[in-house]
Amino acid sequence: MAKIEYIHPEKDKMPTSTETIEVRVWDLGGTKAQAFYIGSGANFQASGNVWLEIIYTIEGAQILYTRTFLHTEFFDAAARNQHLDELVQKGEGRFGFGSMLPETSLMFTAEKKSYQAGIDDSVTQTYTQITLEISVDTGAVFGFSAPGERFVNIVLKDIELDEGVRFMRELTNELEAVFQEKHPDPASLPPGSSEWPLVWQLNQKAYNGLVDSYQENYFKNPLLAEAFDGWLTGLPSGGKVLDAGCGHGDPVISRLLEKGFQVTGADFSSEMLRKASQKYPQVEFIHQASTQLAYEAVFDGACSFSSLLYLDPIDFYHAVYRLSCAIKPGGHLFMYAFDTGPDWRGEPFHTVMGRWMWSWHYGMEEAAGRLEEHGYFKVLEMKRVEIDAKEEKRIAQKLKKEEKKKAEYYRQKKESHEEFYLPFPPTSYEQPPYAYVILAQRNG
Repeated sequence: MAKIEYIHPEKDKMPTSTETIEVRVWDLGGTKAQAFYIGSGANFQASGNVWLEIIYTIEGAQILYTRTFLHTEFFDAAARNQHLDELVQKGEGRFGFGSMLPETSLMFTAEKKSYQAGIDDSVTQTYTQITLEISVDTGAVFGFSAPGERFVNIVLKDIELDEGVRFMRELTNELEAVFQEKHPDPASLPPGSSEWPLVWQLNQKAYNGLVDSYQENYFKNPLLAEAFDGWLTGLPSGGKVLDAGCGHGDPVISRLLEKGFQVTGADFSSEMLRKASQKYPQVEFIHQASTQLAYEAVFDGACSFSSLLYLDPIDFYHAVYRLSCAIKPGGHLFMYAFDTGPDWRGEPFHTVMGRWMWSWHYGMEEAAGRLEEHGYFKVLEMKRVEIDAKEEKRIAQKLKKEEKKKAEYYRQKKESHEEFYLPFPPTSYEQPPYAYVILAQRNG
């Protein structure tokens, strides 16, 4: 991970102290086919926005932790590294990422300066000032304001040139990895280093307030009920099952108990767990998010209805890792989710059921790929369990007409013998939301 330390030397009998900045690049905001919404509106393609973790500490204690987006289109790692090489050769220059929509940026500057020295200021002394500045656009991410209106700025001056270049090169390589669909493995990170109180506090407050009104009737959907019951047949009779994000327990825990399983429920909402404990006194409940699970090979299976696939990508990777630890090798995972917007991504801070929350959403293929990426799970089956059939048919018909128009457009251009012509302008059709399930097996 891109990490830089600034050491304050011992002075006047005061011991040294160390400031540390770490920037972790996690994932793209989405695909080229998806619009990205942040702040006051749309922000180009989702694939041009990158999830970042920024961790600023002194003596190992956090001063600042946040998650944000870095906008970077047309990324070329080779050109970026060449730019860094040229900066080193010259001993001065400016190198960085970001600075537009949202205005989050990471800028490294080497600037040659001079001052007059000597008794009569007759001697000119020169030096190079090295500055690393990280500007986090909080207004666009949290306030729905136009990009560039509110910032948190971190500025480190007088760092060593080599250290600053190394940091920016590491950041460049991390960005390249993400654009190649390679993401950090949580197992390689210090435990708890990605925990963010904002997510815990915000979402816990929201669900605590929904405890008396929140209702789900998942198994009214025959396709979902069939998929879940089929998954249960693959578990050992009377086995141990973890319901990750169990809420008040109804209806999933009820169904698990009816089938004779030993159940443990985990959730971050204390009020939801209080209600669940009253209804199911025979069940063990733990007040933990899926990212905090500390079990080691305890459960024959684990299920997650909605909650896991509403985590942002950083927490989702951590939850996948923690669940893989909690499930026995060869054990099974069942996940249900609803892709609320296949054509767009963005706005992790938004309202759900009238409450402010921090969340995300994934398509079926997106989620399946992330389960398998680091070898924790093998996806056995994935399928849609709820779609708008009429809307799907309508869009399929429109796309078919679109293909005919495209073919006709290029036929006419070819017959006209035009040397240069613009590509066919496609029409964007909004894809309807859909629900899906993923069945996976924990690798040994």
